[in-house]
Amino acid sequence: MRLADTAVAHSCAVSSASASAPDADQLTSVTPGEVRTMMLYLRKARERAIAIRDRSPGGSYLESVLTRTIDGISLELSQLDYLLASKPVDPSRNASTMRMRPAI
Repeated sequence: MRLADTAVAHSCAVSSASASAPDADQLTSVTPGEVRTMMLYLRKARERAIAIRDRSPGGSYLESVLTRTIDGISLELSQLDYLLASKPVDPSRNASTMRMRPAI
């Protein structure tokens, strides 16, 4: 893909997303196996970034960028771990049982 194609696609996606704000609550179904595959990819990317950072000069711009990247990947991994550990939302649950009791 060329850079110009991605810039056009990105601008189209941004303009269509801002035009359809009510449709922003769309759900994507992802299986736990797919999440684990994503986590494996992220772990390998983090390991590669750590290896590159270790070979970069101390205090360089590259080191600071890689440090922020590694921190971001670690945050994403922890969030995905949390999502895998938490129970899925049960849509059949009645919404009234989740409400607070009436005020006095």
